[in-house]
Amino acid sequence: MKAVIIYSTGKAWLNGKPHWEQKLVPHRDYLVATLKERLVSAGPFMDHTGGMVIVEVDSIQEAEEVAKNDPAVLEGKFEYVVHPWEPLEGLYAKSK
Repeated sequence: MKAVIIYSTGKAWLNGKPHWEQKLVPHRDYLVATLKERLVSAGPFMDHTGGMVIVEVDSIQEAEEVAKNDPAVLEGKFEYVVHPWEPLEGLYAKSK
């Protein structure tokens, strides 16, 4: 199944600073290392209000675990919500 993790700014987000000034390299490295080939897509919102990750997981609980252990969440830079996601047929390649 696919899940979407939607990140929004948390209490430790530096207001008025763009995402590239938020010291989010540990967040990116964590997602790449943790999810590896299960990471479908990810990126920031260009209005600097958070970002989104699409991931292939066995359960929604697995996506919740990934999100809650994210360094940016643990540091309070991000809050998150997780949703199961089903791409529209024909608009997105299906998993093998």
